[in-house]
Parts: sequence; C-alpha cells; structure tokens
Amino acid sequence: MKTNFKVYITIALATVALLWSCSDDFLEKKPLDSFSEVDVFADPALLGDFVNGTYRGVRHPFDDSENSLTDGLTDNAFNQHGSADAIIKVYTRGEVNPDNGEGVTRQLWNSTYEYIKRTNLFFEKIENSSIEASKLTPLEGQMHFLRAFYYFELFRWYGNVPLITRTFNLTEESFDVETSSADEIGAFIVQECDLAISQLNSSLDAGYQKGRASKEVAMALKARTLLYLASPLFNPSNDQNKWIAARDANKAVMELPQYKLVDNATEYGDMFRGTNQEEVIWARYFTAVNDQGWGVNTWLFPNSEGGWSTTTPTQSLVDSYEITTGALPEEEPTYDPQNPYVNRDPRFYQSILFNGAPFKGATYDPWVDKADPSNANKAGKDSPSSSNSKHNASRTGYTFRKWALESENWDSGNKGPWIIFRLGEFYLNYAEAEIALGNEADARTALNEVRSHRGMPAVIETGNALIEKYRRERRVELVLEDHRFFDIRRWKIGAETIGQPAMGVTIYKNGNTMEYDYSRVADNTRKWHDKMYLLPIPATEIERSHNTLTQNDFYNN
Repeated sequence: MKTNFKVYITIALATVALLWSCSDDFLEKKPLDSFSEVDVFADPALLGDFVNGTYRGVRHPFDDSENSLTDGLTDNAFNQHGSADAIIKVYTRGEVNPDNGEGVTRQLWNSTYEYIKRTNLFFEKIENSSIEASKLTPLEGQMHFLRAFYYFELFRWYGNVPLITRTFNLTEESFDVETSSADEIGAFIVQECDLAISQLNSSLDAGYQKGRASKEVAMALKARTLLYLASPLFNPSNDQNKWIAARDANKAVMELPQYKLVDNATEYGDMFRGTNQEEVIWARYFTAVNDQGWGVNTWLFPNSEGGWSTTTPTQSLVDSYEITTGALPEEEPTYDPQNPYVNRDPRFYQSILFNGAPFKGATYDPWVDKADPSNANKAGKDSPSSSNSKHNASRTGYTFRKWALESENWDSGNKGPWIIFRLGEFYLNYAEAEIALGNEADARTALNEVRSHRGMPAVIETGNALIEKYRRERRVELVLEDHRFFDIRRWKIGAETIGQPAMGVTIYKNGNTMEYDYSRVADNTRKWHDKMYLLPIPATEIERSHNTLTQNDFYNN
C-alpha cells in the first residue's frame, strides 16, 4: 500500500517534544498542517524531527494495560490478571497459532513494519538531498540503526520474515512479498549496523544526547545479532565461523572504554532504579511529562503497597541464585530450606522480594497462619489471605524488586529507564561464544569478571558443567531484562524450562516459626511444542500475500 505521508508527518511532529529529545524552535516556522514533503526532507530541523519520531517504535514493557515483561513467558516468572490468559498463557499452554500469535507479541508485526516503512521512506527521499553532509550523515546513521533494530525485533520473534527496503505505490501490479530466511535477515541487520557505525557519532563526542543511537549502540546491536545467528536455533550445523564473528563483535563492545561494570550488588540494583548508569550503553528514558504510562510499580509492587503483583518470580528462578560459596542451594551442606534466604548471591537481594525482605520501610510478608490459613486477621499483609487487595497478592510467594522504585508510589508512572543494552550482557555474550569455540579459559575469565563485580566467587567448571554454570549466570544477571525468553528459544531448551509447571512457595506461620512448603503450584497448564521456538507469521499476512509468504514450521497443520 502506498505510504500515507500525512500520517507520518503527524506522528513525527506530535512526538518530537516527548521522550526522544529534539529542537524546540521548529514549531514556530509553520502551522502543523502546513508542512509538505518537500519541507520535511529539505529542512535539517524538520528531518531531524522525522527521525526522532521513528524512535517511537522502540518499545518498553511498562505501558500496556498489563505489563509485557517477557519473563512471564518463561520459567522465570508467573503472570496473573487480565492479559495472562489472553496473552501469556496462550503461549505457555502451547496454544499459540497464526490467528492469536500477535496477542503474544503485542501486535509486533504491524507496528514494526510501520516503522520500517518510515526508514525506507527516509532513504528514498534523501537521495540527492541538498542538506549538508555534516547534518545529514548522523541522521542517516540513526535511520540505518533503527531499521536494523526493528528487523532484529522481527527476527528474534519470528525468524523468517519479509525483507522490505523500499516503499510501494498504487501503480504497482502486486504488493506481494516473499519470506527471507533468518540468515538473510541477520545479514541485513549486520550490514545496516556497519553503515550506522560508520555514520554515527560516538557517545563520547560532545553534544551526544543519551537515548539516541550512537556508534556504540550500533556495535551492541550487531554483537547481539551475531550471537543469535550463531546459536543452535539459527545455526543447526554449528558453523564455527558464526561463533567467531559473534565473539569478535562482542569483544569489541566489551572493551569499549566509556562503560564499566558496576562494582557491587547495590550499584547493580541502582542501575535499574536509574541512579547508576556507568554500565548502560543504551536505554529508553522517561521524564515526569513523558513517563512510563501505567508504570512498573503498578505491575511489580506487592498488594500491601497498592501493586498488582502481575509478574512474580518462580521458585525455579529463586533456586537459581547460588549460595555465596558458589554452590546451588541443594548442593550446599549448610543450606537450610527452612531458612532459605541467607547467604545468597548478592543480586538476589536486589532482584527478589521474599518473605521478610525489607521494602518501603516495612517487610514483605506473604505468610499465612498454619492453623487458620484463610483468616485475614492472622495473615501477612502481602498474602493471598490478606485484607490488602488479596486478589493482587503474589501466587508464587515472591515479587520482583528489580526495576521497582521504592521512592515512588505504585501508581506514580515511574521515570526509571528501560535498559536495552548494558555492558554485563556483552561479557556474557563473549563468554558464550568462547565456550562454543572451545576456548574455556577465556570464557571463564569473562564470566568471572562479571561475577567478581557482583560479589560472587570464580567459576572453575569445564565442559557441560561450564555451560550450565554460564546459563545460570546469564539467567540471574539478566533476569527481567527481556533475555530469558529468547535465550531459551535460541538454545532450544524449551521442554525442560517453559514446558514445566510454574512453582512457588507457601509460607506458614506456626507460632513464632516460619515453615516453608515448596509444593505450591502457580501454573500446571504449561506445555511445550517445538513450534514455539518461533512465533507464527500472522494468518492475515499470509492471506494478504496470496500465500507468497512461507509460514514457520508446525503452524500449517
């Protein structure tokens, strides 16, 4: 369909004063409805605002009517309330199909291709532009990056998608497009990132505005893409050249001088509260005027603080946090399952709210009375028996502390950042590539650099034990950061993770003693089918293409 240019301009100009910073004086030039296509693509300020509007497709998970943290689709978390049945459980029950898959992705297909159209229009309209190169080139770099970023979003959900790099017009005989392979999409993303790297300014340059794409941000996207392309889902033959490319790209990000791993667990927690940004390469930022919308506190705060406990940690996730000796709880002789939260990985206390944890000047109390579990007068304030909006109590016995801002209220529309790329990820990415290449010593060095900054002892494992240690480290380090869902799929470990019941803990108060019962089942409907490694292309898109698009495996039956 022909691009609706008026819509594009309206979107661009309506959003320029919002999250992504831009000039303030262009509105004085003409009324909003007077800008023509010639105006926008010939004027550096207006063109900059058009680019700014294209950032609006960079999504975050806190603004929906229910949050869209993808950990709820995994063994890390359980989701309750409105969208859980309609969105989350459609996937975790193995019921996803071409007619309902877009509920799981939050309408990713249409939304993302709309922003890709904006980038394609941009490149067509700036050919032979009269704008001086010093102003045009950085804008080109941002649009190459954004086109790459939006294709990466499609690639990591669907794998094979149409690669469209131009706009269409009404005189064309057909608008049908074919599916490109994941390798072709990945190669295009890398190509776009390389162009962006050559055109963008560095975050070290004077005048760089945080939240914008920089040379380093494009390097990060390239490195993550190459790791995905090397992983089992997209590299069934285990082509070592793909792992070499992933290693080298992630090493380049790991060695960027302007970022450093935060020094301890408190600084780790501060990173997600927005008060320590030393490790952050790229994030989406918010302001009092342009906040998160509903806000993360709504979704994560416990019921006694007005929150909805929408996404809550599973016992499986809690058990992944090691004892400070480096052993898993079940492997540590001193571990007491009736006193389970002592001497744990320091990141545990920054990420999870557990029975007795301090929070907002009180403690998190999800316990019930052993003799009378349903009695609200004898129940902890955060339990399912509480008189504090008990329907909002956690169904796993835990809630998340990570991302939550204790300094604000549950409905404050948080202003903390949504971090997209940070340095810790790239140490882990590099370690994964080195493990795949058989360079275990180098992998352990990178892995231990992260662990030492988080207050954990060095990894000494080899072989399969090293792989398991690495995957567990990645799970706890990156929890609730939009990684676990994609890691499970690219490693092809769905059956043993998503395909298992989501468990929690029930805490009984028996006199002055707390008793922990780990048989609590939050969700026993979870199933796995290999089709779930990729999301289906929407049925409506297959129909519109007159079946030129190829549906992903297992979804044609």
